[in-house]
Amino acid sequence: MENINTHTPQVAVSQHISSYKLLFTVFAGLILLTILTVLVSTTFTFSVSLAVALALMIASTKALLVAYYFMHLKYEPRFYKWMVIVVLALFTFFVIMLTIDYFTR
Repeated sequence: MENINTHTPQVAVSQHISSYKLLFTVFAGLILLTILTVLVSTTFTFSVSLAVALALMIASTKALLVAYYFMHLKYEPRFYKWMVIVVLALFTFFVIMLTIDYFTR
């Protein structure tokens, strides 16, 4: 008897293997960005708005690193990368509009 898996199609799949060095480097960068976020929140006590804006930028950078390396967006087709860019552009637009609305009231 043959052991044939009929549930998955037999498609040639290219494998991508990220090196441990790269993954640990990204992890170290995430740890450093987390420390930077804590420093920003404790240092910029004179301006809460500035602290929140910097913390959001750092969090966005961390989210991009996680998506690009740990969720393997780096190896996905170009279409998915453009989808992420469009979502980030819309997010930035809405944050800017919200900030303008907040400061003009």
